[in-house]
Amino acid sequence: RCPYCAADEDRVIDSRPVDDQQAIRRRRECRACHQRFTTFERAAHEPLSVRKRDGSVEPFRRDKLHLGMARALTNLDIDSDTLRTSAARVEAHIRRSGRRVIASEEIGHAVLDVLREIHHVAYVRFASVYKGFTTPDDFARELAQLEHDARQQLPGSPPSQRT
Repeated sequence: RCPYCAADEDRVIDSRPVDDQQAIRRRRECRACHQRFTTFERAAHEPLSVRKRDGSVEPFRRDKLHLGMARALTNLDIDSDTLRTSAARVEAHIRRSGRRVIASEEIGHAVLDVLREIHHVAYVRFASVYKGFTTPDDFARELAQLEHDARQQLPGSPPSQRT
């Protein structure tokens, strides 16, 4: 329905995928009042649940995923579109598993993989909380692993293998 006149006849002017192709943005024009408006279409998914480390299960919340990634990216030169599409990539990865209950560890690993591609500082920030760093040595080990992986990814080097 048109948000201006409530008519239910409109035409689509433009369509494009958004959120890493998880939704469709449609620009529409009302046939009655000729006002233009935007709609977003997203597939209705079965609800996901997250099994926490303590064994409890809670509903998956997209906003919680987004907020956790946003905290890791605070004060870094990363735009909101990159954050939004990155969070959508993590959710898409989770949904591709086909399971209704996902371990929080799996979500954490998916977030780490995406943050590693975006910004190493964000990766280390998230890893410090996710992996429960308690000493400076924990940070040093993680940074050494990042440096090692970066050297392995140099042109002409074989791809690194994660363990």
